[in-house]
Amino acid sequence: MGMRYCPECRKVVETRVLVGNTQTETHGIAGKKRKVIHRTEDGGCGHEWYTVEVPEDFIITTLK
Repeated sequence: MGMRYCPECRKVVETRVLVGNTQTETHGIAGKKRKVIHRTEDGGCGHEWYTVEVPEDFIITTLK
């Protein structure tokens, strides 16, 4: 479980990442695509969405 912004509720809530992830490329950068759910069992709205994680090194290099 983790805290993420739910686009349906429009606030930071407790979420769960579903099992499995895929390798994806966004703007030429390799990242991990994960499906996230705001579980109704935990008092959430049940909305599901995807997040993409990119390497920290890319972000630091880009901001310089």
